[in-house]
Amino acid sequence: MSAPAASPSPRPGWDRWEPLFRLAVILAGAALLAWSLRTGRLFPGLGGSLAAPAARGLRLLLMATTSIFLGALVWRTGFWFRYRPFDSRRVEAWPQVTVVLPAYNEGEAVLATIEAIVASDYPAGPPRVIAVDDGSRDDTLRHLLRARERHPGRVEVIRFPANRGKRQALYEAFRQVSTPVVVTVDSDTQVAPDAIRELVAPLLLSPRLGAVTGRIRILNREANLLTRMLDVNFAMAFDFTRAVESTFSSVFCTSGAFSAYRFSALREVLDAWRGQRFLGRPCTYGEDRSLANFLLRRGLGTAFQRTAVARTRVPESAAGILRMLTRWARSNIRESIVFAGLMFGRRRRGNRFWPFLEFLGTSVLVLLHLLWFYALLASGLASGEFLLRALASTVLFGFLYMLYFIRIDGGREFPYALAFTLFCAPLMVGIFTVAGLTLTTRSWSTR
Repeated sequence: MSAPAASPSPRPGWDRWEPLFRLAVILAGAALLAWSLRTGRLFPGLGGSLAAPAARGLRLLLMATTSIFLGALVWRTGFWFRYRPFDSRRVEAWPQVTVVLPAYNEGEAVLATIEAIVASDYPAGPPRVIAVDDGSRDDTLRHLLRARERHPGRVEVIRFPANRGKRQALYEAFRQVSTPVVVTVDSDTQVAPDAIRELVAPLLLSPRLGAVTGRIRILNREANLLTRMLDVNFAMAFDFTRAVESTFSSVFCTSGAFSAYRFSALREVLDAWRGQRFLGRPCTYGEDRSLANFLLRRGLGTAFQRTAVARTRVPESAAGILRMLTRWARSNIRESIVFAGLMFGRRRRGNRFWPFLEFLGTSVLVLLHLLWFYALLASGLASGEFLLRALASTVLFGFLYMLYFIRIDGGREFPYALAFTLFCAPLMVGIFTVAGLTLTTRSWSTR
């Protein structure tokens, strides 16, 4: 299966030192684990020198968090091994497909995105593309019009004079759709030649499904250390988490970067989705997670298709990545609250226990992590030894993720699983705290 080639690395010097970095990460992590196991500092008691009540409470929080994490990992691994993508060779008839593409200050990159879509080897012919310029302040519109000139009758362009937000841009494009299946593609995403065919296949093979999300990886992964680490995170988020959720037809987030929807089902929820409010404010971000919830509420399933590959461009600076992770966290918090109210709705069909357990386990782990961190600060028990113990346990979890990534991707990139764990673990408390305090913000919050 072919995929668009990633952009070349702009840092040949880093390429020369990068193998040494990967080796150093593994050796340092292994040395820390060996030391912590030999000295009994991995998951130990909090020590007799600390105040007993505070130490006991923190010890219980740590034990609960670790037990839930490991227990969830065991049963999720079982479902992960059961996952199989749908076989597109079984499809007998292929319908026409429309691709909607919202764009905001994307520049020339949007042209490459449309060219990749039109070049798809979809059996029913190249998809129709509806692109929306959401009030861009750069030359995005010029490149969209250029794509329309290159592909007359195949590319349609809608222009907003001022920025309205991604949800409104999608809604306006959805209103122009007349095909049985609609695909969403982000303006900074490039799809593989067979990706749309593979993405649409599950909807044609399973009438219970309302949406399917593809396998997203990083287009600019070789830009720097951060983008390489983020690529590993994407592999775990899609090839592990969404694969697990797909086995019980409850993928909680159908990624806006590349997903397909049964339009007859989408049409029924569009107005409610467009007008969604939370805490009295209109919802602007998290449109993909929200769409999945609307379809799940109606009793339709959502799935992941590993063979449908697309590559998306991500921020390359630490500040940009943190803004992106915070936006994702806002969406996760808001839509998790929404999902909690629809898990056992009357229209929900199929398996209910495993989606509930997946949702509960993930939510409880986040809450326990936040509670443990702030309880530690409030107790005054933070010390150098505590930080060392926390680092050792983080390294252990990072090594576990490396094993999963090796099975997913193979190759030599697995040390970045540990690197990303070490990078992200200390930041997640701040990210979720900020996200929780800014749930009603109205912004694309991308780059």
